[in-house]
Amino acid sequence: MQIPWYITALGAALIWGLHYPLIDHALKKISLFSVLLITVIPVLLIAPLFSDTLLHDYETFKALETTQKLTISAIGLTSLLASILLFMSIGSKNATLASLIEITYPVFVALFSFILFKHLHINASVITGGILVMAGAGIIILNN
Repeated sequence: MQIPWYITALGAALIWGLHYPLIDHALKKISLFSVLLITVIPVLLIAPLFSDTLLHDYETFKALETTQKLTISAIGLTSLLASILLFMSIGSKNATLASLIEITYPVFVALFSFILFKHLHINASVITGGILVMAGAGIIILNN
């Protein structure tokens, strides 16, 4: 059974909606680095359950061209940097406002999908939604 993409996307939004206030709360009690570490621990704990997959992926990764290796390796750095910036934003203001500005990221997903991979997933509704999202972020920034 495959779950429809929009259900999993809404589920992710629901979980992120819970995650951000938890981050906000934690940053008031412990350091940013400790919060980052706590977000990584579950992945490390379940990694042994996927040892065969990880070994296979490691062998596949080794066989890739250098540019592909660098592109895939950039995931770790971009994830870390984005998390640090987001957590700093939450710590400086609050989870609600930080998330309402951070939600502009789909506009940048479309931009970088095209720049990096020449993927163009844009139509009139995507453009309209992107403009509305950016306008909403602008309103929030101007009033806060």
